[in-house]
Amino acid sequence: MKTAFGHIRIPLKRIHLELTNVCNFNCVFCPKSVMTRPYGYMDQELAKRAISEIAENRLSEKITFHLMGEPTLHPHFFEILEHALHKGVNVGLTTNGSTLRGPVGAKLLEYGLHQVDVSLQTPDEESFALRKAGSLRFQSYFDSMMEFFGKYHRAHPDSVFKFRIMNTAMGGKSLEEKLGPIRVISSGKELRNVVRHYANLIHEHANAPATFRHAAEAAIRTIAPYKWNVIEVVPNVFLETYLLDGWGHAFEGEVREAGVGYCFGMRDHFAVLYNGDVVLCCMDYDGKTAFGNIEGHTLREVLSYDRLGEIMHGFRRYRFIHPYCRRCQGSRSFVSWLLKPVAAVIGLKVIKPFFYKHTKLFE
Repeated sequence: MKTAFGHIRIPLKRIHLELTNVCNFNCVFCPKSVMTRPYGYMDQELAKRAISEIAENRLSEKITFHLMGEPTLHPHFFEILEHALHKGVNVGLTTNGSTLRGPVGAKLLEYGLHQVDVSLQTPDEESFALRKAGSLRFQSYFDSMMEFFGKYHRAHPDSVFKFRIMNTAMGGKSLEEKLGPIRVISSGKELRNVVRHYANLIHEHANAPATFRHAAEAAIRTIAPYKWNVIEVVPNVFLETYLLDGWGHAFEGEVREAGVGYCFGMRDHFAVLYNGDVVLCCMDYDGKTAFGNIEGHTLREVLSYDRLGEIMHGFRRYRFIHPYCRRCQGSRSFVSWLLKPVAAVIGLKVIKPFFYKHTKLFE
């Protein structure tokens, strides 16, 4: 049952803790290139205090180490992780997978996390070039990632493990105007073949019985490039495909701002940036919606601020108060500007909660 905590209703699905916005990849499609925030790492004690308050007040079903940056690069990553697990918090980790090949990956095998998401994104050598991963080559990245998965799944079969794959078959045109060609998967057939390839690899590493292989194949035949797809390949192991997103028009110029619509910000989740700023959602890569800071304040105090109350009042009336929200939910074309609010209400308020309830989505 939901209860009030400041201006929000808890428990949320998740709270994002951005341990750092530093990343060892420079992905072309990531807004890192347009981020104006300085780089830094969350103070260890600040992270622990935030985790303790989240745990003690049962603010969310899980904490996810994710927003910008590669969380495992934090110099005190394992100390923070151990604190969260000691507090009984379900922990999710979103990683680009690059550190799974070294000491970090070896140590991570000791911890049974609630969920590990590997942002595979670019599933082949050609598209991996979009990651700008320095001297790291795709085959080395791929081999070490799959080796880690096999070991981790055998050690922690109850942990959710998800590989995320991006596709550009139905989108990305506006981004390409600014960034140049971004091609990952260009058709439904190619998408199904890529997912099938990775499903077979997962089956091999997980020693999956034939029944799981048949069920996964049946699900793979139904996926399409114009929608979000989540396939359970073996119990607790998922392949997720999604359309390339523009991070709230991060790379675009003029946009028709939205006045009405629906958003999961502060309903489903919120985020705490590495400097302690609290922002409305995980799409706010640059801290534009920060309405308070937990440095010297509790989350309860910050979530009780009048500014958030105004924003939440607008959300309840399907109205966007904050200018960043209006831009994020806006559209470039007039037709899209008219249809997007209706689609958002139907898709996010009606359809997605239904699938949350009846299927395993594990965001």
